[in-house]
Formats: sequence, C-alpha cells, structure tokens
Amino acid sequence: MRRFFASLLFFSLGALGALAQTVRWDPPGGQLGFNQTSDLSLVFENCEPEEGAKLPTVPGLKFGRPSVSSSTNASFGFGSANSVTKTYMLTFPVVAETRTPITIPAFEIKTDKGALAVKAVKFTVGDATLGNSGLAVDDIVTLKVTTPRDTFWAGEVFPVSYTLNIVRRYLHSPASNVEWQPAPLVTEDWSKLELSETLIRGERYAILAQNTRAYAKAPGNYTIKPASQLLNFNISSSGFAFLPMQQVEQRKLESNPLALTIKPLPTAPADFSGAVGDFTFTSKVVPVTAAVGEPVTWTIELAGTGNWPDITGLPQREVSNDFQVVQPKSKRTMKDGALFEGALSEDVVLVPSRPGTYKLAPVRFTYFETKTGTYKTIASEPVTVTVTAGSAPVSAPAGSGAPVQFSLNPPPSSTAPAPVVPNAVPPVPPENLPRDPLAESATGFVPLPFQSLVIACLVTAVSLVFLVWLILAALRSHENDPERRRRAARAKLAAALTELRGSSTLQPALLRTWQQQAAALWEVPHAAPGSPMVHAYVGQRAQDAATVWARLWSEADRAMHSRENKLPQDWLTRAEGALQSVKVPGWPPFSLLAPRNLLPFLFVLLVLFVPTSLKADPAADRYKAADFPAAEAGWRTAVAAAPADWTARHNLGLALAQQDRWAEATAHWTGAFLLNARADTTRWDLALGLQRSGMAPPELVELSRGEGRAQLVRLATPGEWQLALVGAALLLALALIVLLLQGYRRIGAWGKPVALTTILLAVLLAAAATFSLHTYGALANPEVALIWKPSLLRSIPTEADTTQKTSPLSAGSIAVVEKTFLGWSKLQFAAGQSGWIHTEDLIKLYR
Repeated sequence: MRRFFASLLFFSLGALGALAQTVRWDPPGGQLGFNQTSDLSLVFENCEPEEGAKLPTVPGLKFGRPSVSSSTNASFGFGSANSVTKTYMLTFPVVAETRTPITIPAFEIKTDKGALAVKAVKFTVGDATLGNSGLAVDDIVTLKVTTPRDTFWAGEVFPVSYTLNIVRRYLHSPASNVEWQPAPLVTEDWSKLELSETLIRGERYAILAQNTRAYAKAPGNYTIKPASQLLNFNISSSGFAFLPMQQVEQRKLESNPLALTIKPLPTAPADFSGAVGDFTFTSKVVPVTAAVGEPVTWTIELAGTGNWPDITGLPQREVSNDFQVVQPKSKRTMKDGALFEGALSEDVVLVPSRPGTYKLAPVRFTYFETKTGTYKTIASEPVTVTVTAGSAPVSAPAGSGAPVQFSLNPPPSSTAPAPVVPNAVPPVPPENLPRDPLAESATGFVPLPFQSLVIACLVTAVSLVFLVWLILAALRSHENDPERRRRAARAKLAAALTELRGSSTLQPALLRTWQQQAAALWEVPHAAPGSPMVHAYVGQRAQDAATVWARLWSEADRAMHSRENKLPQDWLTRAEGALQSVKVPGWPPFSLLAPRNLLPFLFVLLVLFVPTSLKADPAADRYKAADFPAAEAGWRTAVAAAPADWTARHNLGLALAQQDRWAEATAHWTGAFLLNARADTTRWDLALGLQRSGMAPPELVELSRGEGRAQLVRLATPGEWQLALVGAALLLALALIVLLLQGYRRIGAWGKPVALTTILLAVLLAAAATFSLHTYGALANPEVALIWKPSLLRSIPTEADTTQKTSPLSAGSIAVVEKTFLGWSKLQFAAGQSGWIHTEDLIKLYR
C-alpha cells in the first residue's frame, strides 16, 4: 500500500506542467495611503519570471526592492481530479506619491513558460492612517524646511533648518537620511541629527533637527522642492505578555516646498572679485630687511565666510622689476565639514637684485557685505622693504617678472608716497639690570604643602562666608522679632520708675513716659487709651494683671490731670511689683535659621530689578560733533574717576583713534577687554588696535584671535575667573559637608552621588579658572600696565646719572607696576627684569 500511494503522488506531481499558468496582482485593487508604504504582490502560478523581466512605469507610484517567496499547494480527492499548484510571489513595497487615482496598466511579462499577460488594476489614494489608531500621519508628525527669511542676496550664504516634530510614543526610528534636491542652491551637507523633546498640551513630542547652509548664484524667484524622509512608526505591541513584539510601520514624509527670492547685487565696482559674505584680509612680509640675493616672503591670506565655490583667486600685487619673483602657489584651507568657511593664502618669494628701499603697495580686495548691503574694500598695510648690499650681487634675468597674479610696473614717481604704518612685531624683552641693594635681613615664608594650602583656603573661605551669613541672619532675625518692642518698652518702664522714685516732686513728663511705655508693653494701639481699654488689652495676655495695670493707669491719669497732682503713696511700689511680674520672652537665637532670615530672596530680586537712570554724556556729544580732543578730555576724566568702567575706556580709545593715536587707543582698549572680555565691542577694539598700532604682544594677539585655548580663556575676565576659583572652593566645601552628613547618617543615600558630582564640577571649574588665569599671566595682576611707546628702562629713577645701566623698552611690553616715585614707575617683568621708566610712557589697565 505504501508503494501504491507513493506512485500515485509521483504521477500527480508529474501532471503539474499540464496545469494553467497565470500572473496577477494581489490585491487586485483597492485603496493606497498617500506617502504610505504598502505591500503589493505580483503572483506567478505554475511559472516563474525570467531574469530581466521588467514592470511598466506607473506615474505617482514608486516601487521598492521586492522580496521573494514561493509555496506549493496540493489537493487530492476521490471522484475529482487531483491538482498541485506552485506559487512564486514577488512582493513590492510601494508608495503612492500622488493623491490622484493610480492605474497599473496591463502588460506582458516573460516567464519560463513564455510571455504571459497581466491584467490592469486600479487603486484610489486616500489619507494614510497610522495602524489602527484612526489618526492621519499629519495629525502625528509635521515636517518643515525653513530659513530665517525668504529674501537673500545673490551669493549670500544663509542657514537652512530641517525640523521633524512627532508625538514621542509613535516614534521608532528614522528609516533613511534626509533626501533633498535643492537645485539651483549650492548647499553643504546636513549636520548630525539632533534629538530633543518638549511638552505640548500635555503630550510629549520628539523634535528631530538638522541644519545646513546654502546660497544661490543667480537672482530670481525660486521654489525649492520639498525634502523627504522615511520614518518608522511604533504602531502597537503584540504577542505574549511575557514576550511582547513591537509593530512598526514605515511611511515616507514630505516637507513644504521652500519659496525664496534672490535679489541681484547692486552695480559692482570694477575691482569686485565676486566674493559675497564676511571676510578678513591679512598681509605679512618676512623679513622687511634683507641683503641682495636673500629671499623675502610675501604672504597674503583671505579668510571668512561666504560663497567660496565662486572665489577663484587673490588680487593682483605689484612689485618692482628689481625683484625676481618665484611662481606663487595658492593654498585653500576649508573648515572641517564646511563648504562656505575657510581661507585662501598665497606665498610669494621675492629675491632682490639691487640694494635700496622698496615700498610694497597695499593689496586691496573688494567683496559684497550682506549685513550692510554694500560693497566693502579691505586692504593690507603698505610695507617698506630695505635691501642692503650682498656679498655677491644678483642680476635680474631678462624678462623676469611676476606670473599671473602680478603686475611688475613700478608705481609712477609722481605718486605721493603712502603713509608708513609701523609693522606689527613682538616686543623685545629688556635686558637684565642691577637691582636695588637690600639694607636689612629678612626671613622668607616657607611654602605650605599643597594639601595644607587647599585646606587653609577651604576653611578660610567657607568659615568666613558662613560667619557673615549667620551674623546677617541673626541681625535680620533680631529686627523681625515680634517681642523686640515689648522688651524695649519694659526696659524704659523700669528706667521711668527709677527716676520717679528718685524725684522729690511729681514729674508729669515721667508719668506720661510711663503710660507711653506701658501702652507699648501691652501693645495698646491707641494714642490716649483709658483704663477700661488698658484693662482689655492687658487681659488678653495676663488676666490676673489686668485689674492691677488698669488701676495704676487710672491713678496716673488723676495725678496728671487733677488739682492735687499727687500719686498714692504705694503707687510706685505697686507699679514696680506689677512690672516685675511681667515676663517678656527674650530673643530666640535659633530663629536666625528660619528660611525668611537665611534666604531673603525678595530683597535680592528688588535689587536686581531696580532700574538704573541714564545720564547724558557731554563727551559723546563732543565726539558726534567731531571735536575729538574735547571728547578725549571728558572720557579721560571719566576713566580717572572710575577706572573699572570699561565703556569709558572703550570711548576714550575711540577718541584717541580718531586722532591717529593708535598706540594709546590700543592700551585703553586692552583695559576695556580685560574688564569685559565677552563683549563683541571690546574684542573688535582689541583686534583693530593691534592691527593699526604696530604693537603685537603675544598674549594680546592670542586673545584677540580667539583661537585654541583663547576660546576658553576669554569667556571671562581675569577678575571673573578669580571669582570662579573662589566659587569652586565653596562648592568643594559644600560637597565635603554633604559627605560628612552622609558619614554620620544624617541624610539619605542621595548625599554621596550629589557630593561626588559637586566635587567633579568644582574640580572642573577650578581647573578651567586656573588654566585661564595662567594664560592671562601678568594681565591678571591689578597693577599691570602696557608700555604704549618705545622707552628706556633705567636702573635708578633719574636722567642725571649717565653712567647707570639702561635697556631699550619696546612699545607693547607688558609689566607690573611695583611703585611710583616723582613721575617714575618701577616695573617688574615676567622674566624677572625690573627697572624704572617715565610714568607717562605707560597706561595702567585696571587703575
């Protein structure tokens, strides 16, 4: 029997090739969700597609990569034909990208059984809903591409933001990167995805954000295509309670199209380079003194943010035919991941062939500044190169000259020479000079171990702060004590009774004082109460004493207002006894720990929000009227009155700069920077002053550029970093107190992680403050000064002694003023040198 059934099954399977073959769509129609990924299967029965078989193009319907599956179904019966059906299925993920009905036309497809026809199917497109929630995708998620405004200049670089807001419980994960065709815009790559959350009307939303920058080369009105992204949604959980399975549904989302208006640039000057943005231009010549045949390197660099893809080169330069010019090489350096932020530099080697003095003319670069909507020309300073005679003169070869970027025509002799601006060179440290003799012997202080120093700082700072805090809280508690007035009234009552007992005659004034203080003791709010009222108020506090005090009050009234003008003989005795029986509570010391005494926030808020009155500034009016000397005098007086006023220093520098006194202006601008290092104004002033004055102290150059460690250092002034160091010590002390409380089991388990976190923050803050103060160096000393003009450092403060040792002192030197003497100041330099110069040659930066 087993052989019989095996043979029957074999012959039934052999009849498979005789069955009909069909190809059809499943489902054969229905509805698709707009921008929703759905499964559409092409089913092959009793056949398989040949390799290279193609589907028709369907407008509005996007086919994804199909998955393949196959199955075999066999049916057997008695009295009916047996059949075996083999099914081969291609399942396509499809997305409806239009809201109009979609028709997949009829077509033929090649199979292993020949070409077979596939019938047409039609689908309607409706709003996509998410799972079984009944909510449309637009109700759950919004996708936007935005810019700060919709109008920009041609070539202007502007930010573009991509934001996806979604109800947090539906977010599973992004299924693709952002797809965006921004033509005709030139764009950078999208930034890294940033995820944040917010609460809107009780619902938590996730915010997925990315940013880029772009610009348009040509003017016009543009509509940029929407951005799109595939997103996986959480639908629901299914499966067993102990092994749940999250159901995920994938949708394609589209943003709004971006409408932009690109304005044409105004009529450009002849030397316009095509650059649009914000740029800086620097020029450097090294060395400025060379012998014949020695190379001189002339470097120019253009840096900034703008339409760098359209910037092809640097401006032309002019040099004399007496130089041999080596072909320059341009170097373009872009910021990592940026297309519109970088620098373009070019080094040119000049080899002089004749001795003489040569002036390298300024190099000018014109670009369009989008902030002001105008063309701006920036230029390097002219440089004078001195060529001395060499050991072997070098003759210029015929036809030698500059390539591409150069014009070798010497400037006409009739051209007026440009004013010479001093070259920015670092100050030369002065030589060591003999110091003053020491008349008396003195012992030095041995430094403490580091641990002892830390403990001393912590104990001193924390103890002092807590002591002052407790004193202020105690004073505030004493002032707010409700029994304070009663205690004062009781003391004055005792003094009045003592005077009455010592007086030979009745003094109405003393009785009146007794009544006033008695009313204050029992808090009677009336100016002239009668004995019934006194009885009532005394009874509220001491019922037994009410009758006694009311009788004393009545007898005092009769004594003051009757003809006899006499008190009962035992009145003083009864009054003293009544006063002795009154016990007024003293000041409770522990009341200083009440929150209202330790944390007077209302007072702090009141101080913070008190408006400051603005005063008219006559010096500013003089400055606006172009009377710069008068403005200088006014602001110099303001700086002398308030040396810590950085705005006055900034203004004084402006007045000096307008008079071409750049060195003095730079000194005052340095002081303003050290008092407010975060202000854009002081940073700009410092960079401008160093550029125009010719001074280049390494410390100030690094701070003005804001690169490397200077990015951290100039987040605060030296004084603010010192406060940060003190704050770090206080944080460390508080953390140690919390650990002590934890060790004595006075607080819960939260104490240890909080204390360790606070210690970490304190160490980081202290490290940042110490590093920054070390970087500031002498600039963190309150007596620091800047020598603003070349001077002579002397051993002793006199010009009469010509035999003393002296040393030249460069402009831009930084030193600490130790003391002054009759118009002289003694300076101490970082390397240990010291000496005297005229006080007028320096400007103190804090004093």
